[in-house]
Amino acid sequence: MKDRIAIVGAGPVGLVLALRLATLGVPSIVLEAEPDISEALRASTFHPPSLDMLDELGLARPLIAQGLVTPIWQIRRHEDGARAVFDLSVLKDDTAHPYRLQAEQWKLSRLILAKLAADHAGAVEIRFGCKVEGVAQDADGVTLTGSGFEPLRVPFAVGCDGARSAVRKSIG
Repeated sequence: MKDRIAIVGAGPVGLVLALRLATLGVPSIVLEAEPDISEALRASTFHPPSLDMLDELGLARPLIAQGLVTPIWQIRRHEDGARAVFDLSVLKDDTAHPYRLQAEQWKLSRLILAKLAADHAGAVEIRFGCKVEGVAQDADGVTLTGSGFEPLRVPFAVGCDGARSAVRKSIG
């Protein structure tokens, strides 16, 4: 365990990081406070650069199959009705995905969990119900403490635990 990278948070950011590290041969442990992947409504839009990156990981096509492709979108100012229209087809020469994709983020998380289990079993350990509450760093590594797990000593920890990040709070 001491050689694994700790990733705090099993949302799309933490799980993509765990998958990318696994493809590079770097083992990790993901600690998630919730008992499972949250299906609460959160971010639901994927933009072209994100879709291109997910394509490299073999995840874009199955995610697109579960979402709504939106090549044109707009922002409307409520006060006076003014609007800006964005036609992402102008990016067709710059990206394989010249559109936004509307898909709940939990769909991506579930795809990543399946890919990790199928292609990287043993490289990534995911622990649900493990709430990180403290992070202490010294010259030799990081110690994580919290509920649902024993104190964990790792060489590096990455905070992917969202807006109320315990990692960010712990390091100031």
